[in-house]
Amino acid sequence: MDPLIISGILIFLLPLIMFPIILLLGKINANYRKYAGPMATSAIFISFLLSYYLYINGKNIVFESQWFYNFTWGIYVDPLSISMSLMVSGVSFLIHMFAIGYMGKDPNKHVYFAETTLFTGGMLGVVLSSNMVMFFLFWELVGLCSYLLIGFWWFKPNAASAAKKAFIVTRVGDVLLILGLAVLYWQFIKFGDPLSVATIINNAHYVDKVQLAIAGALILGGAAGKSAQFPLHVWIPDAMEGPTTVSALIHAATMVTAGIYLVARIFPVYIFALPWAGYLVLYIGAFTAFLAGTMGIVMNDIKRILAYSTISQLGYMLAALGLGIVATENTISISIYHLIVHAFLKALLFLSAGAILYSLLDIRDIRKMGGLWKKMPITITAMFIGSLTLVGFPPTAGYFSKDEIISLSYFLSQNNPGIYYAWLLLLIGAFLTTVYTFRMFFTVALGSPRSYAAEHAKDPPWVMIVPLVILSILSLIYGIFQEDFYSYLGEVSFTVPIYVEMLPFILVLLGIYIAWLFYGSRRFSAESFAKRSGILYSLVRAKYYLDYIYTNIIADRVVVYLAYAFSLFDRYIVDGFVNAIGRAFNYTADITKRLQTGIVQNYATLVIIGLILFLIIGKIMGVI
Repeated sequence: MDPLIISGILIFLLPLIMFPIILLLGKINANYRKYAGPMATSAIFISFLLSYYLYINGKNIVFESQWFYNFTWGIYVDPLSISMSLMVSGVSFLIHMFAIGYMGKDPNKHVYFAETTLFTGGMLGVVLSSNMVMFFLFWELVGLCSYLLIGFWWFKPNAASAAKKAFIVTRVGDVLLILGLAVLYWQFIKFGDPLSVATIINNAHYVDKVQLAIAGALILGGAAGKSAQFPLHVWIPDAMEGPTTVSALIHAATMVTAGIYLVARIFPVYIFALPWAGYLVLYIGAFTAFLAGTMGIVMNDIKRILAYSTISQLGYMLAALGLGIVATENTISISIYHLIVHAFLKALLFLSAGAILYSLLDIRDIRKMGGLWKKMPITITAMFIGSLTLVGFPPTAGYFSKDEIISLSYFLSQNNPGIYYAWLLLLIGAFLTTVYTFRMFFTVALGSPRSYAAEHAKDPPWVMIVPLVILSILSLIYGIFQEDFYSYLGEVSFTVPIYVEMLPFILVLLGIYIAWLFYGSRRFSAESFAKRSGILYSLVRAKYYLDYIYTNIIADRVVVYLAYAFSLFDRYIVDGFVNAIGRAFNYTADITKRLQTGIVQNYATLVIIGLILFLIIGKIMGVI
């Protein structure tokens, strides 16, 4: 077998194999548990090296082997999957290195590292799958691992509840995904392997536009579940109850990027579908970017603030894909470039938050921090770099990725007015991102310590510092590789007026200034402003009552009433039909047993009557 094919298979197979090995070693001997972190980290680093080997030597590889019926399994390697594989394995490696220190004192660290390798292997399988059936199996494995890791500290009620919520909400999306794949199956079955990635990409233009639009909308529901897009975004803030390194893994390297990758992977399905499918992708992304930005402003939990920033940035990625679909342009490179930049900066921000929580004994309320730049200079400097990258401050990588999406939306809106409002939503989202990001940073880093733990904070050990330094460098310099990345994955060229190009930067400066007035210099009182906002603040603080609607109305009422209605249907219709058949047989038996008199004359009479009826019916029907 070709070494490139073997390398592609080992990329996801190696972390999967490490799962039982690490788990069993930890069970056999507690002394072996200290090796769990290095073993997991080494396996994922090897996956990164193999991904780089593919990047150097194999731009396009398709390997498929017969599985069952018409389905195949294998790997599909192209610039998109290689880019994702490098990101997933590389960022995951740095997070695992950090976790060696962060989870070092946890008695169940072998379980943690076993599950994170399985998680990473599952995501790499999603990226490299050649078939949508294989893709879906790995997709579900990623969902299962997220449930296990979010609820890793199962003895905490909030963690157990958050794990269940994430699992249930994403299952809603998965049902939609299954339905979408079913539509694709029936549309592509005439081309051979109906769910092969190659079949879908190469033959989408032959398929009915209506069917493609329906399939695309359903699959978008699955992507929205995994990538936390409106209205299935509600699970991700609660998912912060797991270890912070799990949050970093979910938000930067694995799970939430899967939905964006899915839409990018089957991009031709949307390109050749009816136009409304593209607008659906565009406006779900743009609206989510805006909506999450409003909620991030009112959060006080440092991890939840970062969670809402993830939801918002994923909205930008999805909107970038939607722009390409609406304008029939290949915007995959712009979306995936922002995805990779976001992976660097979000891993950096979450690991910085993890270092703070590690030092402050898990205090997550930013109001109990303060003055940490003096106490934890390396960690807070890393957070500062991550914050600048998140808001798109030049010359960080975020400036080259997020602002590109905003400028592209304006450019395309000049020939398509339907895109204009998406541009406005993305523009406002950029401003909101800046406000809540620097609200968090100023509150955490400046002023004086506001708790005993903050007073005695210090930077973490070197094994946790090294990933912060590497991610800081990547966040700062990756922008210079923008043109190379576009030429590798597919370039979109456009120009906008200088004032349009500068507008996001002006809003960033304005956002930083407003955050400084309220949370840096504290010239204005945020509490007083919140009180004056009245119902608006209450609405945003309650997350627009979406959790209440889903839990108290949909789950507790609609679902319960539907369950009761189905139980009545089962009891009186289904069971009633079955019982009626039984009663009919009993009734028939009661009648026929009366004919069993034991008198020969009666039997002869019945035979004669039956013969006469037979002759009459035969005569009427013309057969006699």
